[in-house]
Amino acid sequence: MNKKEASAKQEKMVSDYMGWRVVTGSGSRPFSPGDVNGEHFLVECKTHIEEQDNIVFYRKHWAKISEEAMAKHRYPALIVDNGTQKAKNTWVMIPKRMLSDDSMVKLFGMVNLARTDSTVTFRHGVATDIFRICHREDTISYFPEWCNGEQVAIMPLEEFRKFCLEEFGV
Repeated sequence: MNKKEASAKQEKMVSDYMGWRVVTGSGSRPFSPGDVNGEHFLVECKTHIEEQDNIVFYRKHWAKISEEAMAKHRYPALIVDNGTQKAKNTWVMIPKRMLSDDSMVKLFGMVNLARTDSTVTFRHGVATDIFRICHREDTISYFPEWCNGEQVAIMPLEEFRKFCLEEFGV
């Protein structure tokens, strides 16, 4: 599978999983930014050709989708998987400001995070184990992080879908 095929597979998986639509041309056409478009979110998707354990959020991708989402009056979401293009191996970064600080949101730290000037990286397997241990069904659980001077929330795709259903009903 080449990079274009892997990206198309991931975008379709995300759009089907969330009930949203893939942006025609995968965001390459003028006035049609992003890869997946939801009623409240504009999404940039990133994957790999081969499976790996690292999940890498590039700060430049967050900056790009944040700017594009603002122009479209939507929230940004950066969605990254480990190269499998499977929902269970997919993580989402959204603005932390979207999540309320009340008891409906649970906050905990990620222990295996590596930060550089260009990336936020963690091991998928370790993060999945931590999430499974700490997660409670009655909350929206996420890992807090900073990206480009903004506090963000990182969570599995399944948790993001739960958040969208609770927050927006979609």
